[in-house]
Amino acid sequence: MPALPGLQDLPPWAAHLCLRVESFLTGVFPETLDGRPVVLAVSGGLDSIALAVIFQALSRRLGCSLTIAHMDHGLRVESGQDAVFVDVFCSEAGLSCQSVRRDVRALAQSWKAGIEDAGRRARYEWLEEVRQQRGAACVVTAHHLDDLAEDQLLRLIRGAGWPALGGMRAWDGARRVLRPLLMTRKAELRHLLEDLGLPWREDASNQDPAYARNRVRADILPLLTRENSDYLGAAAELWRQARLDEIHWNDAMLGVSTIPPEDGGPVFLPDTTLHSSSQALRLRLYKRAVEAAGPGQALAGQLHNLDEAWRKRLTGKIIQFPGGKEARVERDGISFAASLPSNPPISVDTGLPRR
Repeated sequence: MPALPGLQDLPPWAAHLCLRVESFLTGVFPETLDGRPVVLAVSGGLDSIALAVIFQALSRRLGCSLTIAHMDHGLRVESGQDAVFVDVFCSEAGLSCQSVRRDVRALAQSWKAGIEDAGRRARYEWLEEVRQQRGAACVVTAHHLDDLAEDQLLRLIRGAGWPALGGMRAWDGARRVLRPLLMTRKAELRHLLEDLGLPWREDASNQDPAYARNRVRADILPLLTRENSDYLGAAAELWRQARLDEIHWNDAMLGVSTIPPEDGGPVFLPDTTLHSSSQALRLRLYKRAVEAAGPGQALAGQLHNLDEAWRKRLTGKIIQFPGGKEARVERDGISFAASLPSNPPISVDTGLPRR
């Protein structure tokens, strides 16, 4: 396996690609690395090997050291070979590598979750362990523009609202996860590895139609690309607009109410806040209050039903949400909780007492 090149050793087009990634990264990552390590999630597939190549080329400019983290999910007979491939790749490239094997199928049964959800949860929990062990600034994943387009379509299919329809964040501060390739097309990553003569592993499960993401990738996305040859460019613009609108709505919510972080505690939105807010703002306040009450997605239909009940003054009306949470219309506002306590929940309005 050829040694990984520095930025100055790359062909001009590849060096330009790396610099575009650096520009995007510095625009979304709110901190400076200042010599801290970063953890790269590397499966051995095309995307993650390209991520390692790009970060190795940029490491001196970014001022960071790299730790490669690989998880074997134990779902395929050849997954152990993937782990060996990553270990050899890191050894020959002079990169630090940490790997682990998890029985994701057993975890899915234990957690009563789907295989994909269990794999994702196990992976991110372990990556966070590695990040903390290494004192790393963040975990870096290889999600790229094609993945983003697929994610947008999956969110549309599942009924996500705006601006969540814009797709995954480039910087997830809560989980310390950075996705610097979101504006980079998979074709560019393939070109990079082919031009450098670097190998990668293919995961056969990526072709399995049992998974919704694979069906979107194989069936739906090609149809949209046929209608618009630059559909990926349109997906990038949708993402940019969503991020701007997300900032706007977050600022608007902070202007009328302070809702605590997700701690499972009760939340109360008083009428004084709700009357001063547009319906669009109220729906977003409801969503944030539901999320603060504990895990479980707030569906759009339930949020609209809650707003209608509040507007009609249906005192005592309860709207159920996934995760065992509920919202109740009260005489002077709306209560949100996993299980409503006998004592009144604390008001989260900014400085306004509950009547």
